[in-house]
Amino acid sequence: CLTEIRCNIRDITERKRLETALEKRLVALTRPPDHPEGITFKELFDLSAIQRIQDEFSAATGVASIITQLDGAPLTRPSNFCRLCKDVIRCTEAGRLNCYHSDAIIGRYHPDGPIIQQCLSGGLWDAGASITVGNRHVANWLIGQVRDETQSEEKMREYARNIRADEAIVIEAFREVPSMPLAQFKKIAQALFTLANQLSTTAYQNVQ
Repeated sequence: CLTEIRCNIRDITERKRLETALEKRLVALTRPPDHPEGITFKELFDLSAIQRIQDEFSAATGVASIITQLDGAPLTRPSNFCRLCKDVIRCTEAGRLNCYHSDAIIGRYHPDGPIIQQCLSGGLWDAGASITVGNRHVANWLIGQVRDETQSEEKMREYARNIRADEAIVIEAFREVPSMPLAQFKKIAQALFTLANQLSTTAYQNVQ
């Protein structure tokens, strides 16, 4: 009997969670596009479905991936993050703030194509595409954490000192970062841009 009661409580809790999520989404989708409070990414998309798309894109292409708010704060869980970024750089206060700043810059609104540049934190290659509703920028989709000959261990040692991380651990993790020709990474970034645009179109159609 106690087990049955617990199951019933879980069912009721889950039902209430789903009802609340549905209510929020309905409010978002019936809100006028020019509503002064704006529309958030979480209101427009099922994060679990977006997470699956992100994970599969990352697994298929071999790059790291994450979707963030405009200020670089994460909306999704990291996909395929390298140890250097996940367990070393982002585990320091300075490194984490640098990563958020870099994600905000690289993921900024740019309708003409993906932004491809070296990360403003660790210096690895990154790319970003903006997700929009009409002309309203609602999220950043970032990929990257790959290296080529332009990164060096000396630069990583200098950065380790800047964020007060252990140099030996930084270099060890840096050597594990996947290597990829820049031309190949640019092709993946273009695919990301196309996919982000499709999400933007879906979001706009939902709002309409």
